[in-house]
Amino acid sequence: MHQRTRCALAALVLVPVLAGTAACSSGGGGGEASGDGDGTVTITIMGKPAATNTAAVALFERQVAAFEEANPHITIEASDVPWDAKTFATRLAGGSAPTLLRVPLTEPPALIERGQVADISDVASELDSFDDLNPRVMQFLESDGAVYGIPEKSYAFGLVYNRDLFEQAGLDPDSPPETWDEVREYAKKISDTTGKTGFGEISTNNSGGWHLTGYDYSFGGRMIEQASDGTWTAAFNDGSARDVLEMWKAMRWEDDSLGDNVLGKQEDLVAEFTAGNVGMWVTAPPDVYPNYIAAGGDPDVFGAGPMPQGGADATLAGATVLMVSATATQAEKEAAVKWIDWRALRPNYDLEVAAETAEASAADGLPVGVPVAPIFSEEAYEAYRDAIAEYVNVPVENFAPYVGSLDAFEYVPEPAVASQEIYAALDPVVQAVLTDPNADIDALLDDAETRVNQILAQNAS
Repeated sequence: MHQRTRCALAALVLVPVLAGTAACSSGGGGGEASGDGDGTVTITIMGKPAATNTAAVALFERQVAAFEEANPHITIEASDVPWDAKTFATRLAGGSAPTLLRVPLTEPPALIERGQVADISDVASELDSFDDLNPRVMQFLESDGAVYGIPEKSYAFGLVYNRDLFEQAGLDPDSPPETWDEVREYAKKISDTTGKTGFGEISTNNSGGWHLTGYDYSFGGRMIEQASDGTWTAAFNDGSARDVLEMWKAMRWEDDSLGDNVLGKQEDLVAEFTAGNVGMWVTAPPDVYPNYIAAGGDPDVFGAGPMPQGGADATLAGATVLMVSATATQAEKEAAVKWIDWRALRPNYDLEVAAETAEASAADGLPVGVPVAPIFSEEAYEAYRDAIAEYVNVPVENFAPYVGSLDAFEYVPEPAVASQEIYAALDPVVQAVLTDPNADIDALLDDAETRVNQILAQNAS
């Protein structure tokens, strides 16, 4: 494993990247792609912004054009289709997956074990920023000297809240709740005072299991545990998970502060929050903010606070990573890593490119300067923020409670095995508690434990 001691001037930003004149000499590794015949190569990539985010799409397309101009032997074919574990399992097995995969950090262990992603160490190790990538993320992407991916962004759970609704409810918008008891109190005040949903929740498309996991961590629980023989078993059928489910049950059926729209996914809650109908909810605030702005949200209304705690001082943390399909040729692999460097890395460690990116993004009305959990060093992050300071158009002070929590909490990763399958198995538990006032929490957890242990056994075989 490489030692990461060099300080690349870098940090992750949650804005699309401009590949302008300053970005025309790639710092990436493998030289010219040596495609078939005439030396040209075409790669298919994930990561194009959704069509509804027109400003981000326009900037992305300019970036592709500039990349192709700087690398005339490479053609980019981009897709805005997001990762879906079931869909892409079939595509990977059938050899029809894109060259460049954009996946959550839960996926690499299984993709690596199944041999579905390529070792890119020969190319990635030549990147200017490689040695400074965060080892907390890279530990999931490296094995015995092989490198299977590069982080695009990292995240940690926190509380997103509507500052206007806080004020209407007589709450201080600069002091969001820090414990789940306070969340319950604040949510009821918001609902009783404004008639809006005090605390929003999601429970479909694996989001219920995802949230149960993150909340469980804040109470000191874990979802799975590994025995000395290396096997994994469910660990959530305990007091921590019961505390979470009892809290949900009380907020839904006693306080009436969760509202009635509890069977949605994150995109649904973003829309409701942007419309001013939800007081608080849990997510990764830096990830949500660009979508909130794209949907017409008021920057001054958006607040970000720490992940509420049940006594553990911990928060769920993860990342989005970029990986190359195992079916890629050497030329395609080299081209894909060039693209990764161009879009995801250089705008965060090359300060000239960072400033150009920020200027172009601000001109297009895109958020610039959203505080994040950086994937590079803190020193690099400060250098980056200095470089973009004149273009920042985000009310950074509204993120202060969230930023202050990032160094205070333990970062707990998502389940190391079959995470998305576990989340899917837990969705019905969350849905039952949120839709049935007589839901039997013990029976639900017993049933889910059996199903998750079956999933873990199947993944071990």
